[in-house]
Amino acid sequence: MDLRARGPLSSFGGPHGRPGAPVSALVALVVLAGLAGMHAPEPGMAEAGERKEPRAGRPSARPSPAAKPSRAPAPPVPSPAQTATPFTAPGYSPVKPVIDQYFADPTVVKVAGTYYAYGTNSPDAVMPVATAPSPTGPWTRRPGDGLARLPAWAAPGWTWAPEVVPPRPGGRTHVLYFSARRNDRDMQCIGVATSTSPAGPFVPLDGEPLVCPLGLGGAIDPASYIEEDGTRYLLYKTDARSKAAVYLVRLTADGLRLAGPPKRILGRGAGEPVLVEAPDLVRRGGKYVLFYSAGWYFKSNYQTRYAVASSIEGPYEKARGPLLSTGGYGGRVRGPGSADVLADAGGDYLVFHGIQRYLGGSKVNRGMYVAALGWDGARPVVRGAPVRYEAERARLNGCATPLARPRASGGKAVGPFDRPGCPVDVSVFVPVAGRYSVRIQYANWSGKKARLEVTVNGAAPGPVGLRRTKKGSWTSATVQRDMSAGWNTLGLRRLDGSGQVDYVEVR
Repeated sequence: MDLRARGPLSSFGGPHGRPGAPVSALVALVVLAGLAGMHAPEPGMAEAGERKEPRAGRPSARPSPAAKPSRAPAPPVPSPAQTATPFTAPGYSPVKPVIDQYFADPTVVKVAGTYYAYGTNSPDAVMPVATAPSPTGPWTRRPGDGLARLPAWAAPGWTWAPEVVPPRPGGRTHVLYFSARRNDRDMQCIGVATSTSPAGPFVPLDGEPLVCPLGLGGAIDPASYIEEDGTRYLLYKTDARSKAAVYLVRLTADGLRLAGPPKRILGRGAGEPVLVEAPDLVRRGGKYVLFYSAGWYFKSNYQTRYAVASSIEGPYEKARGPLLSTGGYGGRVRGPGSADVLADAGGDYLVFHGIQRYLGGSKVNRGMYVAALGWDGARPVVRGAPVRYEAERARLNGCATPLARPRASGGKAVGPFDRPGCPVDVSVFVPVAGRYSVRIQYANWSGKKARLEVTVNGAAPGPVGLRRTKKGSWTSATVQRDMSAGWNTLGLRRLDGSGQVDYVEVR
């Protein structure tokens, strides 16, 4: 499978305990005594046949100072009745944080209609917890701490990347995996804790850490994966920079102990910044899809990538470019990483963090983002993040000709559009139905203004102007179009004048 041909931002063309088997979304648990006063919200995500699965968050090399202390929580807005269209909170945007306070390395699960988010330590909590009636919010920070205490081996102030796994059907125990600093050396390890409530407090298991590879610099960023047959796995990242890699290890049936040796499944590749971390594994399109972050979490080049394999142990083939990046978002989201897949009845979502403020050195404040996630087989597409489709790979219908253009994306463009009424058809994929921005990169060296007509699936025609450009230069025009979930056909037809199209980018 050659991912290079269809990776986001390339050519035409994602729970913690999450994967093949659902772990959390459809876990219809009755909230126990401690939750009696809680509200029950709703919608979510999940590919057909799958329910929400948990994932985990994860930090990086050093904890960031938190932003301002959280405000007193207000009751969440009641959830509407389930509809065919997922509920979207007022004011929500996939490029705006749903939690703008410090909430790094987020993971989200759904229990009894309420969504729970967990994050890296903040000044007022070892493990902050927030709740919402839908993935898009509104999110409310809960008072108190989700972790009752640290285990005897751990030092305070370094508790990162929680991963919560709701009970399997018929069970009552929620399992938490977390990273913490050893109190006898400068090294992170992974611990495990349990609770009968998704809100906690989680109580850590006594004894040694669950995962602590001292020879590899320790471990961070735990992420749970559960196969359809119930087999449990844990993914994590080894922490020494020179040896940083993603590992996979099988767990016991209760998820509390190791049941086999770890296996290295992913390392840093050429062109990836610094290191790889923050794994999250799901199964989609008959393949294992491994999300991971690359780079330093406190820099703007921190990014989310993915790789695909036919076997859980790999080999994993990486997509050519990042799925989420600061550049891809045009700077609207900075350093998008530590991604976690949330699956529920309404479809999949990607939960991740982005930098809100730089505070100097490795100190940053990061907030939580949520965006709809769609699947073209095993290829993830995230709403709000652009996907580029090279024009030369479109269905040209004899209406335009591929042209060698060194300054164009991919070195080619198509044109000229000199036959009225003749369309070039560009197939594009979007995760959910809605209005999208369509950016057309073009050149018009004719010396006269030109216009193209843009249609979606043969309907809703609308013009886009192609202003004159200097010889050899390229510019863009953007239009808004409504699209259906899945594949759509953008028709580009000449109205008047002439021009050349380099690519179409949809976000």
